Amino acid sequence: MKKRKYLLFFTALLILFITGSIQAEQLTVQFNKNNYHDDQLNSYFSFMGNISYDTIDAIRNGITARVILTFQLLKSGGVFRSGKRIVREKTEIFTISYDVWENGFIISDIDKKNEFRVTRPSDILIKINEVINPLSLSVPSINKKQKLFLRVKIKIQTIKLYPPFGIFLFFFDPWNYESKWVNTKVFILQEL
Repeated sequence: MKKRKYLLFFTALLILFITGSIQAEQLTVQFNKNNYHDDQLNSYFSFMGNISYDTIDAIRNGITARVILTFQLLKSGGVFRSGKRIVREKTEIFTISYDVWENGFIISDIDKKNEFRVTRPSDILIKINEVINPLSLSVPSINKKQKLFLRVKIKIQTIKLYPPFGIFLFFFDPWNYESKWVNTKVFILQEL
C-alpha cells in the first residue's frame, strides 16, 4: 500500500514536470514610449519572450496560427484604476504558416493584406514588430487633460477543438497562448 502511494506521488510529479516544461514561454509586450502629435497617439513597444516550440512545430507541420494583438486605450480613474472605460480599441491580426519548399515562415497581415517571409522562428515577432510599430490611434475627441493608459493582450491560436474534445485543451494546451493584459503607466496627452 505504501509503495502504491509513492508510485502515485512520483507519477503526479512527473506529469507536472512534463506539462510545465512543454507549456508556452511567457510571451509579453514591453511598452517603451508614447508620444502625441496631430491628434494621433503613437505607442512604441517591443516583444519579450518567444513563441513556444510546440506552436512553432505545429506551424511547421501544416497548421496555420493566428497572432491576435488587442490594444485598448482606457480612461484611468478611481482607486486601483476602478471605473476604467475603453476609449479606443485596435486589433492587429496576423496569420503564420510554413512553406516547406522555401523552408520559411509566411506572415500575413490580414488588415493590410501584406505578406512577409522569414526563415527563423525568432524573426516572426521581429517582423510583426516592424509592421505595426509604432501603434497609432486617432484621438481627436479625447480630452487632452484626461488620465489615460494603454494596454495590450497577445493571443496565439492554432488548434481549436470543439466539445467534447475541447475539454482536453482546457487542462493541457501547449499550442495556444493568451497573455495577461500589459498596461502602460498612466499618462496625459498634453504632457506627451
